Amino acid sequence: MATIRELPSEEVDTADIEGTIPRSDEDKAKAVDKCLQVLSRAKTDTEIFAALLLVTKLVQAEDTDAASRRKIFNGVGFTFLNRLIKTDKVPEGCDSSMYQSLAVTLLACFSTDPHLVTHPQMLNKIPVLKDIILSARTSVENVEKKSLIEDSFQILVAMATQDLGSKQLIGDGMVPALCDVYNNSYFGNEQAFSLLGILIEYCGEEIWETNRACLNELLSSMASEFKQIQDERKFKLCTRLTLLLTSSNELVPGENAVWAWDIHHGLSDILKSKTGQSQRNPALKLASFMMCQLGVSWALGPQGSDKKLLLLIINLACVEVRMGLEDSSQNVSNRDILPACYSVLESCIEFMTCGPSLSLDEKQVLQLHNAMTGAFGAVLFFLKENQFEPEKVDDPLVRATVRVLSVWLAEETAALRNQVYDVLPFVLSVIEKSFEEAKLSSDLKEARNHTTVAQYPLFKSSSASTDLLRLMLPALCHLTADQEPRELLIMQGAMETCGKYFSYQWKQFEDKQGDQPEVALITLCNIFLNVSLQDTEAVKKAEVFTELYGLVANVLPKLGKQHENLVLSFNMAVLGLTLMKNLSNSASILDLSESKRFVGAVLQMFGNSHQCGKSGQCEIAPTYQQHWEDITELWMLGMQLLSECVGVFPWFAGLFLQYDWMTTTVKLLTNVAGGGLDEETCTMYGVVLSSLCKHLSDVHSQLNQANGLELARKHNMLDLAVVLQTPPLDGPR
Repeated sequence: MATIRELPSEEVDTADIEGTIPRSDEDKAKAVDKCLQVLSRAKTDTEIFAALLLVTKLVQAEDTDAASRRKIFNGVGFTFLNRLIKTDKVPEGCDSSMYQSLAVTLLACFSTDPHLVTHPQMLNKIPVLKDIILSARTSVENVEKKSLIEDSFQILVAMATQDLGSKQLIGDGMVPALCDVYNNSYFGNEQAFSLLGILIEYCGEEIWETNRACLNELLSSMASEFKQIQDERKFKLCTRLTLLLTSSNELVPGENAVWAWDIHHGLSDILKSKTGQSQRNPALKLASFMMCQLGVSWALGPQGSDKKLLLLIINLACVEVRMGLEDSSQNVSNRDILPACYSVLESCIEFMTCGPSLSLDEKQVLQLHNAMTGAFGAVLFFLKENQFEPEKVDDPLVRATVRVLSVWLAEETAALRNQVYDVLPFVLSVIEKSFEEAKLSSDLKEARNHTTVAQYPLFKSSSASTDLLRLMLPALCHLTADQEPRELLIMQGAMETCGKYFSYQWKQFEDKQGDQPEVALITLCNIFLNVSLQDTEAVKKAEVFTELYGLVANVLPKLGKQHENLVLSFNMAVLGLTLMKNLSNSASILDLSESKRFVGAVLQMFGNSHQCGKSGQCEIAPTYQQHWEDITELWMLGMQLLSECVGVFPWFAGLFLQYDWMTTTVKLLTNVAGGGLDEETCTMYGVVLSSLCKHLSDVHSQLNQANGLELARKHNMLDLAVVLQTPPLDGPR
């Protein structure tokens, strides 16, 4: 270890520069020059040490400007400082950290300058500073030692606020050190957690990439304390736990992890007690995050039976939503709880529609329904109040509000119906703007507005980059099923927006961007089907339906051959047939080559769906079995549409022969025993065959040659039997 020679007892003569700290710019410049002259003339450790004492006094002065500090920084030289900070040899009777304290104090002064704090000579002191903060394992009575640790934290905090400094701190193992200081309650543990918070703010999840064990240990320690203590610190820990939990995306506790239940216990203590808003809100935020990450089942406790806490969390969230949205005088700080409350409502709606039954009694069901209806009444009131201000479409709280509304509307469209219709135009403008931004973003997960994320950190998905249109699709599907909202949506241009979105999601699907595009496309097909089946005039008038038919007709022949996308293929096939029928006079339909390829692909898909089993029963083909529950109704609707299109397009019936649909179907009916077809399937085959025989003599003739009348009687297809005994409309050929 390097040493500093023992100081002599007599004072070093520095009277020419000691005294009052200079005030004028001229005096300050002279003082700096004198300090630097002394340093440059110093030959012994004693002289250098004395000069450094004066330098420290000068740089600590509040009115020393940045230029003067940098001049001193460059003139000090780090060779001697490096020796000072590492030495453990001091004059007899002096504090053991005397030299180190001087060096760290000087470094702390330099750290106030953002340009100096990331200098290599500053950053390479991180290991020493880490050792210093770890050295105080008990309470520190020594004033010199306290000052040393506090100065060390000052330097580390200054480094953490700079990109280069924060990355260096993580690389040099500062995160485990800070966790040790906090977990073991060393002197400076509060500063340690504050520094962790700064690193989380600047580096996010990066600080845990190589320190996952530290995070789990810290969570366990804090959660255990949170469960046990019953004083004001309990509320502070709420905020700290939320900060830690939101800093990592990999926080699923293992089977033996108890911290999740410790947090459950601590939150139960708070939420079931009489607390003020300032104490309750941090608890609600923490509960919101836990439910979002670990599922609503977490709120039911380790035994899965604590319904009271879950209902209490939901009720409190509903109350906060009403207080925050119904009172327009609420400022932003009072509304910062809303995203967390929205998250609670989202989680609970999804759990109640998809999760196991909560077995609530009638009173609980009524209370829950009233609370949720009241909350969403406030949501609709807030949106109505803001709908006439165009700039509000970019407001993060408005977007978060539209998001939670979309989740609710996906399941509930009967309650507050008129209020929903009132705000639909504004909601459409918000989701359309959100979609346009999503198209411009190369990554939907990347926040486009960092201010938004900072304002609503618990509700990261409410940022400007969230694709709200995707979230609203299930609600639009429900709304287009009813006449009044459907007409309103059409009038407001919702179909044009959905058409653009269909093209966008199709491109995402082609680029294999996960499962979300397929889910979105299926829902969009249902939205367009609702309109196409119930409002033929709207389909004929809006260009978007013609463009949509062109896209579907073009892509289905290739898509229909991919069995892993069978559900999407059937949705697009039925949508295409519906549009084809409604747009029979459109120029798009007159493009016979594309339309015939489309119909051919549909016939192959529908024709290969059934086969004859060993027992003579009609069975679902193996490649269809996995998805049959999702496509049964589509198959029947598609068969009905095929039968109807036969009479609309003269060229349509011939494709049944060209693509072997007739051959495959006759073979199936021949091999299947009488009674081997279920009633609905038998009916649909009969409907299509009857339509074909009515309109095309070739089919009529082929079916009769294959003992069609006998097949019709065998399967009780009475209408087909009659048709086979009647000449076809196109006459004999």
